[in-house]
Amino acid sequence: MVIDEIAEIGIATESLDGYAELVTLPCYEWQHVLVLPKDHPLAAKERISLEDLALEPIITYHPSFTGRTRIDHAFAQKKLTPRIALEAIDSDVIKTYVRLGLGVGIVAEMAVRDESNADLVVRPMGHVFGQNIARVAFKRSAYLRNFVFKFAELLSDRLDRNLIAKALSGHQQDYEL
Repeated sequence: MVIDEIAEIGIATESLDGYAELVTLPCYEWQHVLVLPKDHPLAAKERISLEDLALEPIITYHPSFTGRTRIDHAFAQKKLTPRIALEAIDSDVIKTYVRLGLGVGIVAEMAVRDESNADLVVRPMGHVFGQNIARVAFKRSAYLRNFVFKFAELLSDRLDRNLIAKALSGHQQDYEL
């Protein structure tokens, strides 16, 4: 949509590589977390391994959403097969099915930052699945209006009008964190 000028700004963790028409800048880092009912046996462990997860029914994102390729890749690297019980495109759906006892959930950490998750145990899984970088994208040849710069600045304290303008003009060489 950004390339076709339907949208002026895009945000994604995956799928922005390989588009020469886009300039992408890092916005923020995040990791997957495991969500479990408080009475689940894994809730007593502070650090959960991939081998632990391979024994459990897993509820997580559909392969086309939210860093799922990192999850699949981690299992493949260890030659483990995840027991995917359910795939969803929404973290609230995943958490609901975890609450119903259908399995353990793997979601983006942003999905468990609010108070409504007090009934779940959350364990960080960056040590297993790695860190993800959300990136903001602009069309390389686009003229950006002031509100687009302002919105980008609200997304991340790493982004400002000057950095975005330099990147769009091709003068910024390192767009990584």
